[in-house]
Amino acid sequence: MEEKIMITCDSALDLSAELTKKYNIKVLPMIINMGSDQCLDIEDATPDDILKYHDETGDLAVTGAPTVQHAFRFFTRLVHMGYTVIHFTLSSGLSTAFDNAQIAAESFERVHVIDSMTASVAGGLLVINAAEMLQEGKSSEEIIRASRENIARAKEPFLIDEMEFLYKGGRASALSAFAANIFNIKPSLFVSDGKLVVGKKYYGKFQSVVPKFINAEIGNGKNIDKRHFFIGHTGLPEDFLEACKVEVDKSADFQDIQIIRAGSTITSHLGKNALILAWLNKT
Repeated sequence: MEEKIMITCDSALDLSAELTKKYNIKVLPMIINMGSDQCLDIEDATPDDILKYHDETGDLAVTGAPTVQHAFRFFTRLVHMGYTVIHFTLSSGLSTAFDNAQIAAESFERVHVIDSMTASVAGGLLVINAAEMLQEGKSSEEIIRASRENIARAKEPFLIDEMEFLYKGGRASALSAFAANIFNIKPSLFVSDGKLVVGKKYYGKFQSVVPKFINAEIGNGKNIDKRHFFIGHTGLPEDFLEACKVEVDKSADFQDIQIIRAGSTITSHLGKNALILAWLNKT
């Protein structure tokens, strides 16, 4: 009997609605807490809701992984429909999403959970690559093996405009946040061993340092897989993002460049105006 496969992910991997529809990807919502209100990502809360909540209260929304029960119900429906499920989660170094999904998956023979070891759109890029392998007729075994190999090739630098959210979330000290504000420092972050770490620092206004950031990160582009490049953001203007797209395309001639609004989880950690680049290296 022909194997039916469904590619799924949690909502923190930040795929656009257009991409989930195009590739038939099912999404398990993260949990968003704003004060006493508990919401499901995408269904009940959006990134703009996260920013509005902060503007009105000064507090950060708190994100949480889908519970074991949420994941179990999500998988149950798909397995009962006859699918083998390949599920991607936010990095286990940033969330319990992987652990919870793995516990839920133990109740099924045909649910396989992959720790993306990434955050936001880089994880989404791994999911899209898996979905394309499915379209090519690859087996679940082949997709799982190739996806795990892709994790080491995924790159995802972030550029931060303001450090208020990082400071309030405990990811930056008061001194570093103060210095960044006074000296107009724009820090970059990247994911290493599944965790966010600080990279190079840029000096100047956000708009002026973005081209430097893009060129420094992409380099000559020779080792980059040119099929897909994702530009994620937490609320940047459309014309500015189009300029970023042009800058990216100068560095390497990509077949497809997607601009994606980052979701509630990464927005709650980075705040407004963060820029995220994501691609896969060839090796």
